[in-house]
Parts: sequence; C-alpha cells; structure tokens
Amino acid sequence: MRTAEAGNRKMTESELDSLYTQLCRTMTDLGEARAPLFLARFALLAINEIDDAAAAQRLIADANEGVGSSEPPQSQPDDRRGG
Repeated sequence: MRTAEAGNRKMTESELDSLYTQLCRTMTDLGEARAPLFLARFALLAINEIDDAAAAQRLIADANEGVGSSEPPQSQPDDRRGG
C-alpha cells in the first residue's frame, strides 16, 4: 500500500511512540554491527512506500540536518584546568 492510497490519516503520538520503540528494539536485537544495514533496508522500503521522490528528498535532507556533520567532534580544551 502506497502512502497516496492510505489517505491523509496521520499517526497518533501513541502510534508514533510505539513504532519508534519497535524500531529501537529491533536495532538493539540485531546488534550494533547489523543496525546500519537494517536502517538502510528500512529506508529503501520506506522510500518505495512513500512513492514520491520530492518528499523522499525532503526527508533525507531533514534527517541529515538532525544528525549533523559526518566529521568526528573536535576535542575542546578543558577551561577548568586554570592556567
């Protein structure tokens, strides 16, 4: 079923919370090594289900903004050392 076929029904906060919990538990069960592969597969399935290239591109950009830079965080000098 494509999103367009599902109508305009929005998920409730409870449904969203339940699905997010299921997603997190699934990744925990899979383990750290297999979680990225799971997320990639989930993303491809979701993009196919959305069936709207522009919407998928917006979601990819939004997700990227929420994660931040791919560079590792820079270590900051500890100002508490005093001197």
